Amino acid sequence: MSTFSLKFWGTRGSIPAPGIATVRYGGNTSCVELRHKNSLFILDAGTGIRLLGDELLAKSKGKPIRGSLFVTHTHWDHIQGFPFFVPGYLKGNHFLIHGAHGMGRSFEEVFKGLMDSSYFPVNLGDMQAKLDFVEMAGQPYVCEGVKVETAYTNHPGMDVGYRFTVENKSITYLTDHESYQTMNQKTEFARKQDKIIEEFCRGTDLLICDSQYTDEEYKSKRGWGHSRYRDSVQLAVEAGAARLALFHHDPSHADDQMEEILKDAQRMIKESGKKIECFLAKEGLELQI
Repeated sequence: MSTFSLKFWGTRGSIPAPGIATVRYGGNTSCVELRHKNSLFILDAGTGIRLLGDELLAKSKGKPIRGSLFVTHTHWDHIQGFPFFVPGYLKGNHFLIHGAHGMGRSFEEVFKGLMDSSYFPVNLGDMQAKLDFVEMAGQPYVCEGVKVETAYTNHPGMDVGYRFTVENKSITYLTDHESYQTMNQKTEFARKQDKIIEEFCRGTDLLICDSQYTDEEYKSKRGWGHSRYRDSVQLAVEAGAARLALFHHDPSHADDQMEEILKDAQRMIKESGKKIECFLAKEGLELQI
């Protein structure tokens, strides 16, 4: 029996990218549905959360919906779908919204800014579901029987990766991260920071990892807080991950280019001598772990 089931609802990074060139892997921004037994975890609230919300309503048949939303950070592509998450507007539903303390403001205050009247006609306080904000303290904790661990990533502002573990099964969600050594060269500090991330991912059954750039693209985007796909492969190899989902696809990458990226990533894994299943995260893809 599987410990976790998951479904990708949004796999794109930076900005939605709808169109005929992205239909195979999708144009919605980051959102992943994760389930353990009867518990619902939602990883990020990019535009993909709108369709997830519609499905939750259809399946609930009027019964209350309860879940936990884990927000990596409050950049637009990770929260911009939340105002269109219909279950949040319905009385009787209950969501815990997890995130890190903001830069000078609480996580709740930062999140409320998303629906400020200057940007959206409905305020967060007008949503009828019960919304409880959980500000993480950096220590592991248990949510719905699942151990949740966090690690700060290398990304402008405040960003965290999540690791979800039950018994001997784990899923690591590491989006919006830039290798320290790739950005800063191989300094002692950079090596130590990369080692922290490597240990965070150690032995995970599935690593969902920021893989936004090619080598050529990275030349002009160093310091933007995203990885080359080769960095994601290297991390998976060194951390001993069983599966690697290339995620947070660049909005300029058409489906055909992404499949070439996948072939190259699989080549690198084969040359490493490791047995890692590597694939492209795509909207609608369902997995059992």
